[in-house]
Amino acid sequence: MTTQSKEVSFITDEHGENLPTVRIKKAILKDFKSVGYGEITFNCGRQFIPYNTESDILGIYGQNGSGKTSFIEALAILKDLMAGVPVDDVYADCIAIGKDYAELEFVFDLQYPDGIIREATYSFCIKSQEATQEEIQEKYKSAPEGVEVPDSEMKVIVFNEKFYLLWEDASKKQLIIDTSSERTAFTPDTKRKVLAGGGKKTLVSLEVNKQLASAKSRSFIFLKDTLSIFNENDSNCIFFKVLIELRLYARHYLFVIDTKSSGFIRLNLAMPIFTRDGQLMLNIRKPMHIPVDMLEDVKKDIGNISYVISQLVPGLTIDLKKLSDTLSKTGEPEAVIMLIANRDGKELPLRDESDGVRKIISVLSLITAAFNEQSVTVAIDEFDAGIFEYLLGEILQALEESGKGQFIFTSHNLRPLEVINKKFLYFTTTNPQNRYIRLKNIAATNNLRDTYFREILLNEQEEEIYNRTKRFKIVAALKKAGGLR
Repeated sequence: MTTQSKEVSFITDEHGENLPTVRIKKAILKDFKSVGYGEITFNCGRQFIPYNTESDILGIYGQNGSGKTSFIEALAILKDLMAGVPVDDVYADCIAIGKDYAELEFVFDLQYPDGIIREATYSFCIKSQEATQEEIQEKYKSAPEGVEVPDSEMKVIVFNEKFYLLWEDASKKQLIIDTSSERTAFTPDTKRKVLAGGGKKTLVSLEVNKQLASAKSRSFIFLKDTLSIFNENDSNCIFFKVLIELRLYARHYLFVIDTKSSGFIRLNLAMPIFTRDGQLMLNIRKPMHIPVDMLEDVKKDIGNISYVISQLVPGLTIDLKKLSDTLSKTGEPEAVIMLIANRDGKELPLRDESDGVRKIISVLSLITAAFNEQSVTVAIDEFDAGIFEYLLGEILQALEESGKGQFIFTSHNLRPLEVINKKFLYFTTTNPQNRYIRLKNIAATNNLRDTYFREILLNEQEEEIYNRTKRFKIVAALKKAGGLR
């Protein structure tokens, strides 16, 4: 695990060689959208996976509206908070109907090259609150001309953050930070003195940070100003090191891809290319301008994608074609480029390729990262959208057999049930209070795809996994709707 971030200097030697492998080992969702209570334990949370050995996959299956996307959105919120950035306002709608707030908890496994193993737990609550007119105006001040500013909008409030740590010399998990306390965010006070010191000035600064984080939809714990206080007091403190390691993981190694990117692809509006350095939104309908100093890096990313795509889709390669040089409105040199596809020597605009091919191209850099690096976690909602089911199975089998990182996906296509180990699969239920389960009593020789269909029909599990539909009622509803004018 390496990075060029300046934050590395806080916790490692100059080469960053002591950074750990970080993996999510457990997640709990409470009152989050359609999930009253849902708990998922990853394979690395059920059995010990030694440092730098094998991949950890999680596939979630279930009918529409049963909580698959909810889990991906919970990961997106986690990423924002641990990365120290504001939670997007869109997640203000994630509180379950009739509830005041949602609660999320995540457990992490940290393994170090020297054999040390630590376990960290981060939990928090979120609620929605109406944004002030000043906040709305600030948000839309840079919006393009013609965009209508709404009269009202909701935002996310983060509160009751807790951070626990279990390390090599501790007998049990210890609560280190608890922002639910009105008196102090540290339990006990000795933890505050270790992390932040005991001065009155420090206490005031911490309280200011707490209020600022709440107003800005951010985490108090992972706020840069809070971590700076910890760093100034004792940068060698084990608690501080783990917080920085988790922040680096969220910023550089945790990637969450939702269905919005699929919408861009299906409508041929743009091609989001997700890379380790961030997201590139490339126009595939017409030539586009990029700064000249970005050109070589983008070409390298596209070249790596092309190398892999040629094996997934024989006869296909892609390229970034430079059409001309120009200048930006500010006089900076730019290149005019266009994404193209090569099919058996014939050059075509990439927009003419299928949705499925463009979907794979969009996320291929991240799949490659998850395949090669044990600390990379990639979560993709509706991974199967537009992808030929046999190819879908081939990609997942490659990740299972030879990958190193953590790969999370939701899918409606059942091909993966036939090709990857059942230990990597969860299924949603019709019970909001026990939303995610593993299928029980499944023999090693069972075809899990056939078994899943059988369970839908016979319901032999402890929880019902499908809210039964009746075909004659569907027919009647279609006829009635067709008669309405």
